[in-house]
Amino acid sequence: MHTSPKARLLAGALALSFAVVSSQAFADCDEGQETVVGKAIAAAAGAKISAVVPSQSKQMVNLETCEVAGSNMSADFKFNVIGADGLYWITGTAKVVGGKADVKIGGMSPNLAAASAKAGVKLASN
Repeated sequence: MHTSPKARLLAGALALSFAVVSSQAFADCDEGQETVVGKAIAAAAGAKISAVVPSQSKQMVNLETCEVAGSNMSADFKFNVIGADGLYWITGTAKVVGGKADVKIGGMSPNLAAASAKAGVKLASN
């Protein structure tokens, strides 16, 4: 079976376009994007746990992954914060668009889980 040069050219162009789209869909964040994602996660995560840990200081975000696709960024993270009575942490995922994060909590420190249960506040997404 023989294919025409036009068909081979079209197939090659199509394969190349898929490769370009695929590489754009899952590119790692650069340093500037990581900064934007980290700040957005800290703001959103801090707000999310504020009902349980109202007094927060010394926040730290550790990005496990950070990926960018166009203007959308996503990350897996661990957020640490010092509250009035100790260190709390959450793990989760975030989607960041326009500098604002939508945070889904996957896990939390035992003291945060106990405080949220005592306050009657459900923090985790699952």
